[in-house]
Amino acid sequence: MAWLLLCIAGVEEVIAAVAMKYIDGTRKKWPIIVMTLGFALSFYCLSKAMQVLPSGVAYAVWTGIGSIGVTAVSFVWFKERFRLSQLISLCLIIVGVIGLRLTS
Repeated sequence: MAWLLLCIAGVEEVIAAVAMKYIDGTRKKWPIIVMTLGFALSFYCLSKAMQVLPSGVAYAVWTGIGSIGVTAVSFVWFKERFRLSQLISLCLIIVGVIGLRLTS
C-alpha cells in the first residue's frame, strides 16, 4: 500500500507541476487550484508512504517519478526539445528507482 501511495504522490506532483506552467499571475484561478490541491495530495500521500518506507527511499522515488513525469509531459504535451543526454540521465533515474524498490 505504501508503494501505491508513493506512486499517487508522484503522479500528483507531476499534475501540480504542469498546472504551474498555466498560471498567469492571479488571473487564471483553475491552474492555481489544481496546483494547490495536487501538491497537497502529493505531500499527504508521500507522508503516509514515509510512515512505512525509509524516508530516503520514499523521497528519492517521489522525486524520480516527478522528474521523469514532468519531462515526459513537457516533451509530449508542450513539444519541448529532448536531447540524448536527457534520455540517458532519465534512464539512470529509472534504474535507481527500480534498484531502490528491489532493495527495500
